[in-house]
Amino acid sequence: MRNVGLGFCIRWAYGLEPYQIVGPAWIDPPTEFRFDILAKAGSPIRDDQLKLMLQTLLAERFKLAVHREKRNLPVYALVVSKNGAKLRPADSGEESAQKPGDKPFQTICHNTSMAWLAGMMSPPWTSRPAVDRTGLPGGFDFTLDYGQYILDSETGRPVVDAMGHVDMESAVMRALPEQLGLRLEAAKAPVEVLVIDHLEKLPTGN
Repeated sequence: MRNVGLGFCIRWAYGLEPYQIVGPAWIDPPTEFRFDILAKAGSPIRDDQLKLMLQTLLAERFKLAVHREKRNLPVYALVVSKNGAKLRPADSGEESAQKPGDKPFQTICHNTSMAWLAGMMSPPWTSRPAVDRTGLPGGFDFTLDYGQYILDSETGRPVVDAMGHVDMESAVMRALPEQLGLRLEAAKAPVEVLVIDHLEKLPTGN
């Protein structure tokens, strides 16, 4: 890792999103506390093993101490629109699967639960974690096509903002009610977070 903040390191080591970390502001940019972490395993290992090794490094070199708890945080609740859902129940024996469609920004879902869909609507697609409050059990077959809200009709290229980012959240907010009869509404819900109890700004010496 080159020129990284400790926030990035902690999120990668624990497999978390930014909203799941509760800690000091200086762990993320803008910050003067950036580091190069150069390490080599004794043999080829899996990512999950590498993440555990990074957790150990952070504890030993930066004295990182953490605990997990649930906090009430802003979320999006996935709910059914007032006119009802536009979903086709899947064959119960069908395997759950999601794959890209034939067109850019299109996703085809087979026997997909609303809990999975809510998970997909979470960051980085939107700015908040999403929870399923549709009350719809089982799996469904459906297609989500975000391209019509993202691609320029003349060039066929994604429309981006001044930072070069595609506004996926607006696309999601439009696609869900128009295509699936669902919507995201602002709410609060218990979300598991990793709380940083202690973290040194500088590591112990090499």
